Amino acid sequence: MGADPSARSYVLIEVEPGKEVYVIPQLRKMAHVSAVDFVHGDYDVVCVLEGDLKEIDRTVMEVRKLPHIRRTVTLTAFGTRPR
Repeated sequence: MGADPSARSYVLIEVEPGKEVYVIPQLRKMAHVSAVDFVHGDYDVVCVLEGDLKEIDRTVMEVRKLPHIRRTVTLTAFGTRPR
């Protein structure tokens, strides 16, 4: 069986206080973003990316360049395709 060309990654984003209202709409406009959620905890926003790994990598780099982003952590899922 060949490799599945699609992947899913979760980007945990820490945003400057009060700037979520700016960042979330910008994230929703990006290619390969399938969901964006405002959350409470160590991170402020969780962004779900779907596409091939190169597309996800490019999108993560775009996210990191947005104003008001303090830091990101990217978690790439393995085995997301049902067996």
